Amino acid sequence: MQIIEQCQASGLTTKDFCAQHGIKTKQYYYWQHKIRIHFAGEHPLATTENPTPTWVPLSSATPVPDSITVRYGAFSLEITEHTSESLLQKTLQLLQKINV
Repeated sequence: MQIIEQCQASGLTTKDFCAQHGIKTKQYYYWQHKIRIHFAGEHPLATTENPTPTWVPLSSATPVPDSITVRYGAFSLEITEHTSESLLQKTLQLLQKINV
């Protein structure tokens, strides 16, 4: 479980993390699978027939980043908090026309 957490916190791809630590990628995914099965049995939704939604307060939610980058092949689009709505709308319309 520590290896899985280290990989997720590293910012590396699973493949790169495993290569750096001498771990076979298939072995990593096997461990991850076993951990998920273990915790799925303990999760309240796994044993409840009619689960009740749980509300998460905004204070404990993941913060929204100041920017987002969309990559598709050689194409890259960065949207920041300073990107105007009209520019974003025009860009998306253009992309829709060229079927990206």
